[in-house]
Amino acid sequence: MKYTALIIDDEKEARDGVKKLLEEINDIEVTGTAKNGLEAIKLIDRKNPDIIFLDIQMPEVNGFEVLSSINSRNKPLNVIFVTAYDEYALKAFEVHAIDYLLKPFSDSRFLKAVEKVKNQLALNESLDQVMRVHLLLKDFEEKEAKKFNSGTIVNESGRFKEKLAIKTSGKIVFINLIEILWIAADSYYVMIHSKEKKYLVRSSLKEMADKLPEEYFLRIHKSTIINLKFIEEVEAYSHGEYVVKLKRVKERLKVSRSYSKAFSRWLKKQ
Repeated sequence: MKYTALIIDDEKEARDGVKKLLEEINDIEVTGTAKNGLEAIKLIDRKNPDIIFLDIQMPEVNGFEVLSSINSRNKPLNVIFVTAYDEYALKAFEVHAIDYLLKPFSDSRFLKAVEKVKNQLALNESLDQVMRVHLLLKDFEEKEAKKFNSGTIVNESGRFKEKLAIKTSGKIVFINLIEILWIAADSYYVMIHSKEKKYLVRSSLKEMADKLPEEYFLRIHKSTIINLKFIEEVEAYSHGEYVVKLKRVKERLKVSRSYSKAFSRWLKKQ
């Protein structure tokens, strides 16, 4: 990936020197230069660069005033200050500068600053990707919830055609709802038991229940949701309690008193 850079300095020699060093770096392209703060503000607004090499002491508008003028209108800036004055270093880092190069500087010191800003850009890209995945998953879940509420959970053959999207082990996994046998609460997580494997997901059981169609999934305990299609046996006990045996599941799952009324209503419909 190629990053774009602007060079802002009131001294032509300084601008040319930084540009020459950047020409040796394949993944950075200089897309413009400015010789004062007013030019810089217009140029940054127009070019929206990845990196800015910025002088501080300039006529009319200094480097800090440039940043205060444009920072709210563009993407987060990755700024390397290039200056002959060391007294602004503390203020430079207060405005989140990536580095502070004091003129004159060596080629190796310049390259070190460039590596630092490229690492920051790579980190930003990773965070952006995580956020994009998060938003994609959220959008997917919202769309699926609408489908569930509209009753489109089963296709013409009577099989589930929808999937549940979950985040687990740093990935998004799509599970066919027909494959889910039961779901159990496990501290701050839930364990989804499917026909083939188990999935540990950071979620509450209530959040999981809200994503599932009520006509096929039922909460029978504060820590258990079952797929009604997999019920094989039901044992009734006193005080309205039941024990459920699911196909493919060794455990017998208890229906607690708090959820027995809903389970009894389901039984009467069978």
